[in-house]
Amino acid sequence: MSAADLDEYARGIGIETGHAKGIDAKMKLIESRRSRVATIRALGIDFEVPVKRAHDKRVSDLLSGQLRDEDAEQALLLLLGADQMAELTAACTDEDGTVDVGAIGVAFTKILTSPELKNF
Repeated sequence: MSAADLDEYARGIGIETGHAKGIDAKMKLIESRRSRVATIRALGIDFEVPVKRAHDKRVSDLLSGQLRDEDAEQALLLLLGADQMAELTAACTDEDGTVDVGAIGVAFTKILTSPELKNF
């Protein structure tokens, strides 16, 4: 990509590159912003969500249209990763093994609507 291409891409995802001079500096700036991790507290747990996961086409595809429970769960798995998803599920599971979908829904909403995930 040229410097102009990188500037255009960066503008498209909400990153200002005017102060970065040269292709390498622009690429480094873009990558550093895309690799940022947001800490989002839901149900008393701090979840670490790489911001670029919220901008993953797979997540967007799952959340577009009629949202089914399995789509929401898969989107949450893509956002959190397997370990944090297991931690969330455990936190939402009662002593008798009942998984509280309401609690998972609260966490899902809290994570997806977090302002920290909106922009790179």
